[in-house]
Amino acid sequence: MHDAPLQGPFTRLLQSAGELDLASKLAIVCIMFSWFLIETLVVSWGSLQHNVRFFEMASIIADPTRMFFRIRISLQVLLFGLLCVVCLLAPLLPHYWRARSAFLGYFAPLALMAVCGALLYSKTSASFFAAPNDAGTLNGNFIRFANNLVHQGSDLLARHISVGVGGYTALFACIVLALQGARRYRHAAR
Repeated sequence: MHDAPLQGPFTRLLQSAGELDLASKLAIVCIMFSWFLIETLVVSWGSLQHNVRFFEMASIIADPTRMFFRIRISLQVLLFGLLCVVCLLAPLLPHYWRARSAFLGYFAPLALMAVCGALLYSKTSASFFAAPNDAGTLNGNFIRFANNLVHQGSDLLARHISVGVGGYTALFACIVLALQGARRYRHAAR
């Protein structure tokens, strides 16, 4: 009596990857390269240029001024990098676990990019100084002046920040992956 060997999680993961269609595989590879190796944001100031990769985005969201300096590998960056890997593996979920709702895993990379973009936008466009309750006082006027000054400076800095090749490539690949997931989700309903 020969029993079939038990499949380990890594073997099942590889089999799930083999079940993906070519467009989804290419999209996942493009997202992986774009998130971990290619610049998502490019900060240029004269002859100085600094690149930010997507997996470093948690540090940028926590403190947008880090965009202008070298980002050190920290626990925050490692945990966000792990979240990026989980989102990259999410499209394998319907091939690993046979439930129709698992096809929503195809949307995980796009959702992560959208949430990060929204958080970064809200963090950089918010007021830097809290306005006091008595806004008509000298203190309130000074806070408003400081916020206006900071926002004018941030508008100047925003002209030196652009989306890099990795940002555009990842966004395009995430959309392709989401469309593939929507197609497979509809097909699974039949």
